[in-house]
Amino acid sequence: MFLIDYVTPEKADGDVGMIYSQFPPEVGVPAPVQLYSASEDYLLKQMGVLKGYMDNEAYTPALLTALRFVGASTACFGFCTDFNRNLLGKMGLKTAEIDALQTDPSQGFEPKEAALIAFVSKAITNPDKVVSADIDTVRDQGWTDKQIFECTAYAAQMNTLGTVYRAFARK
Repeated sequence: MFLIDYVTPEKADGDVGMIYSQFPPEVGVPAPVQLYSASEDYLLKQMGVLKGYMDNEAYTPALLTALRFVGASTACFGFCTDFNRNLLGKMGLKTAEIDALQTDPSQGFEPKEAALIAFVSKAITNPDKVVSADIDTVRDQGWTDKQIFECTAYAAQMNTLGTVYRAFARK
């Protein structure tokens, strides 16, 4: 599947096996996660970062999935765009609500989360266009600067993942 050595689910043991076991059998281990196993250290660090977001009560699973979807869509990363689109559908969002995430997230999310998604979308598609008023809008919904930063970085990491994935995927 990739041009470099990585650990397949059948051969995973130790820490990599533990990480892989967290994915439900019906979902399987996503290919990008398998690619990150090329460096067990990197995989462990990335999964630790993701776990930190998932364990943070301020971030709902739907919000995190929407942020990954927006980030993957912006990075033209088909695998993760489709993966997170499917997850959002399983969480109850309608196709039109998912399609509107980058332009009108209020169709599928309450105002607080919609404001954050809208900001993150702007920040990762047009970072040079972000102004103080954009950040104030998100703050006014109750988000802290730390949370605004974290969610922007979280979505922006999809670009890194997409780049690495395309570089090493068999062509």
